[in-house]
Amino acid sequence: MTARLQSLFLALLLAATPAISNAAPALWQVSDTDSKVWFFGSIHVLKPGVEWRTPLFDQTLKAADQVYFEADIGPLGQLGLVIQSLKMSLNKQEPWSARIGATHMSDVIEAVVPLGFTLPQLLNYPPWLAEAMVEEAAVEKHGYQPALGVDSILQGELPKERKAYFETAAQQMEMLAGEPLDRQVMRFVAGVDGLEKMPEQLDAMTAAWAEGKGDDLASQIADDPTMDDAFAQMMVRDRNAKWVTTIKGLLADNRRDLVVVGAAHLSGDGSVIDLLAKAGFTVQRIQ
Repeated sequence: MTARLQSLFLALLLAATPAISNAAPALWQVSDTDSKVWFFGSIHVLKPGVEWRTPLFDQTLKAADQVYFEADIGPLGQLGLVIQSLKMSLNKQEPWSARIGATHMSDVIEAVVPLGFTLPQLLNYPPWLAEAMVEEAAVEKHGYQPALGVDSILQGELPKERKAYFETAAQQMEMLAGEPLDRQVMRFVAGVDGLEKMPEQLDAMTAAWAEGKGDDLASQIADDPTMDDAFAQMMVRDRNAKWVTTIKGLLADNRRDLVVVGAAHLSGDGSVIDLLAKAGFTVQRIQ
C-alpha cells in the first residue's frame, strides 16, 4: 500500500538512474540570527547502484538534531495506511467506468493489460488508487524500486528519536480520496495515457534533479498532464504553506534540523524555499 501511494506522486517524487554520475542534488540552508535548518529534495524511487549521497550531505545529516520527512513510510506508517484503508473500504464505492468515456476505454485496456491488470480489477478501486497501482507497476517494470528511495534509506538508518514527520500517510490518502470523482478519473486516464512516455520523462526529471537544476525541474513537473493546477495546489502548495509554519517554529526554537521532502516541494514559486525567503529568512544554496 505504501508503495502504491508513493507511486501516485511520480511528478513529485522522481526517480534516478545509474546513467547519472557525480550527482549533487540541491542542498539548502535556511537560517535566522541564531539557528539553521537544512533542506534536501527527496527521490522516493531509485534504481540499484545509484549514488546520490555526497560528503556534504552526510555531514549535514550527522549535524542535524532531527530529520523531518513528509510521512512515516516504515512499519508504523504502513499500519496507519492499512487502518485507513479499512475505514475507507466501509464506504460504498461509486462506479466510475462510465466516466472514462468510450474514446479512452480501449486505450486504457491496452495500456494496463501488459502491466498485469484488467480494467474490471482496477474498477474495484477508487480512481486515485487505481492510478497509483498502474503507475507503481510501470515504475517497477522500468527497474525503479521504492525500497531504494531516499526516504526509505534514511528512515531505515535513523533511530526513532531522530525522525519527525509533517503528516501521516493516512492523511495523504485522505487528501487524494477527498477529491471529486471526475478529477480522479481525469488523472487516471491522463496517467495511463502517459505510461509510454514515462521512462523518457523520468530520465529528464532525474537529470534536472541530479544536477541541482531546480528551475528545469519545476518546469518539467508543471508539464506533467496529471499535475493540473487544482492538484498542484492541494498536493504541493497548500502542504508547503503548512510545513513552513512548522519550520518557522523550528527556527524560533533554535533547532538544527534537516528537512527531506519531495524535490518538487523545494522548486519554483510557492516552494518551501521560496516561502521562507519571502518570510525574511536567509536562504543559501550550499550544494
